[in-house]
Amino acid sequence: MIIGQWQLVETLGGPESWSMLTAGTTPREWASYQRAIPARLRTLVAAAHQTRAPVEQALPKSRNPWSQLRFRASPVVWPDADTHAVKVWVGPDDPADELSVSPFLIDARTRTVSSRSADGGPVEYSGVEWFQRIERFDHALEFVAALHRSEPDSRWSGVATARTGPRSVLLAARNGTAEQRFAWRGVAVDVTDSVAPQPKSFEATTLDLVRESQPGLYLVILDTAQGRLVRWITEPMPGLRWRGTDERTLPHPDDRAALAALRAEMLTGAARAELPGLRLATECGGWLTVDVEVSPLPGSSAVPLFVLAQLQVTAP
Repeated sequence: MIIGQWQLVETLGGPESWSMLTAGTTPREWASYQRAIPARLRTLVAAAHQTRAPVEQALPKSRNPWSQLRFRASPVVWPDADTHAVKVWVGPDDPADELSVSPFLIDARTRTVSSRSADGGPVEYSGVEWFQRIERFDHALEFVAALHRSEPDSRWSGVATARTGPRSVLLAARNGTAEQRFAWRGVAVDVTDSVAPQPKSFEATTLDLVRESQPGLYLVILDTAQGRLVRWITEPMPGLRWRGTDERTLPHPDDRAALAALRAEMLTGAARAELPGLRLATECGGWLTVDVEVSPLPGSSAVPLFVLAQLQVTAP
């Protein structure tokens, strides 16, 4: 049992599957809960989880290292619903500043992320909107692929750099059984004190320079399963109606057959495909015309899950 540091227990599944996500602000990522928290104290963690209220207690005298120390368990709850995690403290003095932990939900079918704002109010993002809050996330496509597969009883974790701050954030999420496999529950944990925020990657910086030298060029990653935007590589295209909407409705109805043919080329192994004159919906109700070139991402399998799309604006 670690003394004098907050630890985070994720409770995203049944009690038999709980695990440790941090020791202090050091990521542990699914470490053994039974080894980290003694059985006597696990009953108090379970009480905080079940009641959704803090549990605080002076521990009895014993031969254990935590004899007569203070114990506190603070649940991380989704409003009027589940407890996503429990923060645990054992020490001789008042607890230090608690870990900064936020719960979230993901609907893998729609890639909608539900979270809480700084003042505790509800916020909702489409997947591509959520990534706009991230400065660097080297395992972003790995995460999206896990959501796409949504195999029952899956879990995923990784560290991203949030633009605000910047701050290092450990993201951990799990789904449920076959009936609940598209419903993911998770927590975002500020681990900046142990993991330094990463600057924008060399590749991303290079793409910014390319973008600046070629006005009207925008790069975005698309999935081939549903034709959804996954993540903007450059800054988003101004005026495009991509926020808070189903991105599959962006193409003009008369262009969707040609877009489906482009997707079919990618799925049958083409190394490159083009579609000139694609019309995309704007925020003001009109259409932007772009020339599109798509290619599988490096390292893709014979049937790529993601493609890189270059969008060159040709007419407002």
